[in-house]
Amino acid sequence: MKTPKLAYVVEDDRITAVITEFIVKKDLRYRAVQTFGNGQLAFNQLQEVVRTGGSIPDLILLDLNMPQMDGWEFLDAFGTLPLAQEGVRVFILTSSIQPTDIEKSTHYKEVKGYFSKPLGKVNVQRMKSLLWEASD
Repeated sequence: MKTPKLAYVVEDDRITAVITEFIVKKDLRYRAVQTFGNGQLAFNQLQEVVRTGGSIPDLILLDLNMPQMDGWEFLDAFGTLPLAQEGVRVFILTSSIQPTDIEKSTHYKEVKGYFSKPLGKVNVQRMKSLLWEASD
């Protein structure tokens, strides 16, 4: 696996965002992590990346239930960006265990995994294997 550069954590709960950022840096070995309190802020940043040629995230950890722009709205908007073709992997990290949400996530080609909060060792290991699989 190539050394990961940048991950986005899109999460409205500040404590969960801080813990997730720590895990992404420590266990998934990302050097840089940017956190966003809702999908709109993350989408705005991605639009800026497209406009200016900035750093594209390798991974986006996305909550589903957020104010302003939820995870589904973010995924719909993300699919309109040219970045969607750049191999950005999205892992949904949510408290929702609804079978309909899990099934709906499979309709987005960018979504490579669906994980329940809180992020524990088993899910971190699963994320690692999915990240390594995707980069081979």
